[in-house]
Amino acid sequence: MTSSAISPDSRPGFLPRTALPAVFALLAALYIYLDAAGVSGIGMVVLKAAPIAVLGALATLILRGRTRTLTLVALGFSALGDVLLALEFPLQFVAGLAAFLVAQLVYTANFLRGAQWRSQRFAMRALPLLLAASLLASQLLPAAGQLAAAVSFYLLAITGMALSAAAHRGRSGLLFAGAIIFMISDTLIAVNRFLLPLPMAGTAIMVTYYGAQLALLYGIGRARA
Repeated sequence: MTSSAISPDSRPGFLPRTALPAVFALLAALYIYLDAAGVSGIGMVVLKAAPIAVLGALATLILRGRTRTLTLVALGFSALGDVLLALEFPLQFVAGLAAFLVAQLVYTANFLRGAQWRSQRFAMRALPLLLAASLLASQLLPAAGQLAAAVSFYLLAITGMALSAAAHRGRSGLLFAGAIIFMISDTLIAVNRFLLPLPMAGTAIMVTYYGAQLALLYGIGRARA
């Protein structure tokens, strides 16, 4: 077993590992429901980041070594981005985008540790991913105005994260799925903000976002085990 494999604390019957996914799902569902109902306030800011904090606790139990450290850093910056985007202040969107940019770069560094670029599986995953990212950029950047540079940097970062997940040599199907769902979530944000309003955008964004983070966590554990 490598230093990045599943932690011994993840053995069957270990209560925190068994309970934490349910706690995560409960908190995520509660935030999504209250947000859709129009509830606001500082409590909602905390609640938005709470499911990611639970994933951090879960990561300490099921991951080991550098994989655990990098995953915790990525989750920490994700939670920071959640908080920044939920508050109202000048340059709120840019600050939140910067936090998530760091999270994507850390995720990329984590996934690159197991990358195998010369494989048919990577080619089959990467080609449609790059085509989709190029199409998104062609539609999004002209509409982003003064934020075009920041959005382009983030688009490059999340595409790189997804490519690094696609290239992982282990059992990386779940990891790659999480990366794609993360891209879908961010695409919904971008389309809703810069192109056209989407029905139930907030709900769709948060469902895909929380799902992506959960898939990435379990995906990296499976791929590195």
